[in-house]
Amino acid sequence: MDKTQAQTMQSSPFNRLLLALVVLVVAAGASLLLHFINSEVQKPDETPPQFSKSDFKYHYTPPVFSSSAKKAEAEPERDLAGQPKIPREKVEKWLTKHHRDAASLLAAFRALEDTNYLNEAATNFPDNPQVDWTILARNAFPEDRRKWLDLFKTSSPSNSLANYLSAQDYLKNGQTNEAVAELLAASGKAQFGTYSMEAFGDGEELNQFAGKSPLESEQLAFSHSMTDVLTEDGTLKQLAWSVADLEKQQVAIGDNVSVENLAQMGLTFADQIRSGENGKLIINQLVGNSSAALALSGLDQNTSYDFLGGQTPGQVLQQIKEWKASMAELTQNFEAAYPGLTEEEMASYAERKKTYGEVDAMRWVVQQHPPKNP
Repeated sequence: MDKTQAQTMQSSPFNRLLLALVVLVVAAGASLLLHFINSEVQKPDETPPQFSKSDFKYHYTPPVFSSSAKKAEAEPERDLAGQPKIPREKVEKWLTKHHRDAASLLAAFRALEDTNYLNEAATNFPDNPQVDWTILARNAFPEDRRKWLDLFKTSSPSNSLANYLSAQDYLKNGQTNEAVAELLAASGKAQFGTYSMEAFGDGEELNQFAGKSPLESEQLAFSHSMTDVLTEDGTLKQLAWSVADLEKQQVAIGDNVSVENLAQMGLTFADQIRSGENGKLIINQLVGNSSAALALSGLDQNTSYDFLGGQTPGQVLQQIKEWKASMAELTQNFEAAYPGLTEEEMASYAERKKTYGEVDAMRWVVQQHPPKNP
């Protein structure tokens, strides 16, 4: 995590969410767009790319513990948020206990912010979808990004996220036909998984193994896993902007059928971001609603559409606007209430966040400590 990300994580939750959504629009070529809109788009090649172990040899240096290293542990390292890191010896014991499997290496990477552990996971477990997702979320090996995108599609074939990330990469590189093929493939898949909850759980276990309290373990694990979520959501928001840009190009030439098709793909994308396990995080709900608003931007705002349940885009956008206003109010009340929670209430909030999601957990906190001047 760089310094800017750390400062963002320390800011108020609502500001942090808004800042995470500021991304650039990725331009797409108009000539390529006309080609794929007016012709049948071919599906992506279903043949899995063939990779060997030699394709995934990323350099890592196993730690060596000397007397000076042990002495250094007396002064614990601190992360960018100022929190003491787990002693490296504890992390190594954790890795030994779990036979240095993929999940334990990723947990070690997040806890110590040491890319050696990510490199080791990349070398030894390139076909593990959680490893693939983490590498792509962090953009760990940008020179090999297409290789990891193809591998993620193979390791998690029913996961639409792999296709969405691939689509954004194609758009970034001006390959519009390929990007739309990925969007079509993603629209046909019901699953959308980021593995963030798995990362969260593994981080909790590691912190508790190192002697942290359950509450502190939860807080640290959540903070570390949010780094992946925030960076990945930035990529997804770029994709939403790109699809909206394609819509605008079709509006300009009067191709309403293509505009509606693109809007429906954009809305499917938005629904997948804000549903299921992903919807438990308020940042994903915000990104999903923002993506939906972008998908609706190219439509006639006063026309009813069947795929909107007979509503107009203007009506749906008003609902999104009202939701954002309610989240701003909830966040403000939550920030006022949280410092007054007992340790037991904080633990209850943490459990509710995992079970019911952040929004419901925040509402519970506000119910326990309602605002004095609502």
